[in-house]
Amino acid sequence: MSTRFEILRNGERVCISGINGDGVLSFGVTYVKHANQEPAIDLHTSGLGSFDGSRDGQQHAGWPTPEIGIGDEITVRILPAGQFDEPDRMTSSPKKTLNDPELGDMDYYIDAWVADISFSYPPFENVRVHLRADDSGPTKNQRHLLRELSHRHSELWPEISSALIRCHETIETIEELENRINSRFGVDLYDNETDSIAIRYNVDGDPEHRAYFVTLRNWKVTEIVSSQ
Repeated sequence: MSTRFEILRNGERVCISGINGDGVLSFGVTYVKHANQEPAIDLHTSGLGSFDGSRDGQQHAGWPTPEIGIGDEITVRILPAGQFDEPDRMTSSPKKTLNDPELGDMDYYIDAWVADISFSYPPFENVRVHLRADDSGPTKNQRHLLRELSHRHSELWPEISSALIRCHETIETIEELENRINSRFGVDLYDNETDSIAIRYNVDGDPEHRAYFVTLRNWKVTEIVSSQ
C-alpha cells in the first residue's frame, strides 16, 4: 500500500486514490482559456502503479471527478497507507507513442505522457517524467520547465539536499546523501501555465517504497514530504 490522497469538493468526499507499491500518485486542478472559447476548470486525480496486488507490472489509472467551477473549494488530505477507491479506468499499454526530437521515446496513457530522459548531473543519471497533457504532446511550458530544470538542478541541489537531510532520519551530510540517493528521480508536470514542479527522490537502504517529494515553485523549495 502507499500514501493515499483523499479529494474533497466543498467538504464532500470525491474519492480516495492510491496505488500498491512503487509508482506515482497525482492530483491537480487546471484552468485553460483559449481565444474565443469559454474557460475550462478541471479536477483530476490519477496514478501509475499496481492496482491488482501484483508487482509484475504497472498500470495507469484514473478516478472519477465531478465538474468544478468558480467558488468551489477543493481539499486534498494526505492519508497513510490503506484501502483506496477502485479506479474507474486503467490501461497497461500506451494509447499512443511518440519519438520526440527533444525528449526521446514517450508513451501516452489516459491523460499524461511518460518518458525516461538521460540526466548528466551526478549523482543522477536519468529522470522519469510524467507530463499531464493531451495526446498532441507535451506543452511548450512543460518543455521550457524541463529545459530549465536540467540547467538549474545543479544550483538547486544544495538547497534540495539540505531539505532532504533535514527530512531523513539518519543521513547527516550531503556526501552521505549523494552516496545513497538513487540515480533516478521522477518529475511531475501539469498542463496549466505554472512554475510548479514536483520531484520525487528515493534513498537506497530506506524502508521499502519510501520516497521524498520536493515541490519547487518559481525555482524555490517550498515543500518537502516523505511518503512514510
